[in-house]
Amino acid sequence: MRLVEFAPDDVIEDEAESRGDGDLITTLEFLRNQSAGKHLVPRVRVDSLINMVNMHNETSDYSNNDLMNAYKTNEVVKNLISDIKDDEKSGIKYVYLTPIDGEDLGSVDGETGGEDSAKIVSGMADKATASRS
Repeated sequence: MRLVEFAPDDVIEDEAESRGDGDLITTLEFLRNQSAGKHLVPRVRVDSLINMVNMHNETSDYSNNDLMNAYKTNEVVKNLISDIKDDEKSGIKYVYLTPIDGEDLGSVDGETGGEDSAKIVSGMADKATASRS
């Protein structure tokens, strides 16, 4: 006997489909591809990711709980996300994406042991401020 023969149709529902995992996977793949070649660990704020997922469908109400459940139960999502954690400095929760295979992650110039990224950003900010004056 099959389950569909004695279970009502509305009981048999794919949790991942009703949760909106398809839109999540599409968004994660897009972000991961956008970060390719930048030599930085790809990450996105959790609230921004949820907003992007909700933009796929007008009736979508994707939430933080849906994201965490998808990360725990969906193998495709597990392969796209390397970690979900709070940033040490700001306390903002980020989703860290798994980089595309073979990508060298490190400093901006691709060499390990280069300048600290905070120094690089500070230098860029100083140059931008000086050019406005």
